[in-house]
This record gives sequence, C-alpha cells and structure tokens, in this order.
Amino acid sequence: MAKNNKVIKEQTIYQNLRERYEEMNDFLLDLIEDYKHAEEDLKYLNDFIHYKKLDEEFCYFREHAHEEYEPDLPFPHLTL
Repeated sequence: MAKNNKVIKEQTIYQNLRERYEEMNDFLLDLIEDYKHAEEDLKYLNDFIHYKKLDEEFCYFREHAHEEYEPDLPFPHLTL
C-alpha cells in the first residue's frame, strides 16, 4: 500500500513536471517568434533610415535623446 502511494506520488510529480515543461516550451516558442519579428522590423527600420538618408540624424538622436515621462502615459518615451 505504501509502495503504491509512493508510485502514485512520483507519477503526479512527473506529470506536473511534464506540464510545466510544455508550458515553458510554448512560452519559449512564442518568445522566439516575437524575437524574429522584432529582428525583421529592425532590419526594415535600418534600411528605411539609410534609404531616406537619415543616418546622421538617427545617430544624433541616439546620442542625445532622453526619456520623458508624461502622467497620462504608462511608460516613458524618448525625445530630444
């Protein structure tokens, strides 16, 4: 009887671990997909900046921009 309880307890533990693994795997797959989309967007932004000949303006903004907080927005944004 005690041996059966131990086996059932171990099976429950392994089932919980399997469920957590599947959750983390799904989360990581979503994260990888989001990263690929962000990487593609970054490529388009870089190419657009170069196409519009805004390289110098972008470098200036990157070096001199600071975060500005507004009370009606939940997050700060960059501005000069």
